[in-house]
Amino acid sequence: MRKPIVSVAVAVVLACVVAAPASASDNQVSGVQLPGATAPDCEDASASFTMTGGLVGCWYEDTATFTQEKVQAGKVLIHFSGTEHFAGCLDVDGDGQCAAGDTHGTLSFAFTFTGQFDAITESEIRGRCHHPIVSGTEDFAGATGVLNFKDDVANGTSPYKGHVKL
Repeated sequence: MRKPIVSVAVAVVLACVVAAPASASDNQVSGVQLPGATAPDCEDASASFTMTGGLVGCWYEDTATFTQEKVQAGKVLIHFSGTEHFAGCLDVDGDGQCAAGDTHGTLSFAFTFTGQFDAITESEIRGRCHHPIVSGTEDFAGATGVLNFKDDVANGTSPYKGHVKL
């Protein structure tokens, strides 16, 4: 008779260990980062970008360190790393604005940028960034995830894709 009780107890313990918190969510995001700060409440238009799509708000570069340069066949390959942050919301309802019910706060990122530039004109040929989330505030406290950007050099924007786990 003891065996069924032990089996039930083990099943209950395993269910508690395996179950994820009900509040955890992994949000797929995508959109476009635009140069300049056209979003409301951006702190400094000269040093920020406007985020549209899954993340709505302002994007700021905090630190950047030049790490490598290589000239090859008339092209300059560069690498930067540093920190950036986003202030705004996760646009849960997809209406293009931060509203009640959306996740609000800031996200801080480490980043690496790799770009290729014309050695003569110095114009960008292609570029991409990788942004792991390192911390968050307010509704983003404890957030994890990553965003990846790929520059659209034809129109000066940076489409992004990634996920934010809350």
